[in-house]
Amino acid sequence: MGSFRSALTDSDRAWIAKQKVYFVATAPQGKGGHVNSSPKGYDSLRVLDSNRIVLLDGRGSGCETIAHLRENGRITLMLCAFEGAPRIMRLFGRGTVYEPGSAQFDSLFAEHFADGWRDPGRFKFVRSIIDVQVELIGQSCGFAVPFMDFRAERETLVSHHKGKSDEARMRSRAENNTASIDGIPSFLDGTDSGAALAKRRAASIVNTALPWAGGAALGAVLAMAAVRGAFKWLPA
Repeated sequence: MGSFRSALTDSDRAWIAKQKVYFVATAPQGKGGHVNSSPKGYDSLRVLDSNRIVLLDGRGSGCETIAHLRENGRITLMLCAFEGAPRIMRLFGRGTVYEPGSAQFDSLFAEHFADGWRDPGRFKFVRSIIDVQVELIGQSCGFAVPFMDFRAERETLVSHHKGKSDEARMRSRAENNTASIDGIPSFLDGTDSGAALAKRRAASIVNTALPWAGGAALGAVLAMAAVRGAFKWLPA
């Protein structure tokens, strides 16, 4: 049976540290837009205390998580046991994005991630640190989750970014990480967030105007049909 609590226990923290994969979910503000869920690995999650978790965010082909967080801050992390006793844990909270060069990033990286990522080549993969204030912890049985064995991390992404120049990485960021698929700007360094906002506003205007225009056109067609029908029965 599911249960909820307001803080992580020492047992929770030990269990989280053993997990090889977790999932991050975010969504745009309001009713529209697309909910995003991303799997994460690379030993990138750290529990700082009973209500605070940080995760190392790597470069990718999209920026859904960052765009959503900078718009509304909402985030949910989910972990589940693939070995041992069944368990699913959801961490509901609010997240803040810190990019390299900020005081917050530098402090968190040095204290919690430097040992595995200080190599300049590996560091090229790092995009940000997401600092999550956990507000609610939900736990359920996990009996439907299958047993799986961990083999190894995939080093493909890290190796890919190792071989990229700074110019190529920033060009890729501008092309792929400027805005979410719904046009929400990421505000990442090196992206044109102003252009993303303008594009989103234009899309919003079009989406609002099209139903109205379509309705008006349909109304005009129906009115013409009614008029034609009326004149059809007039005497010659």
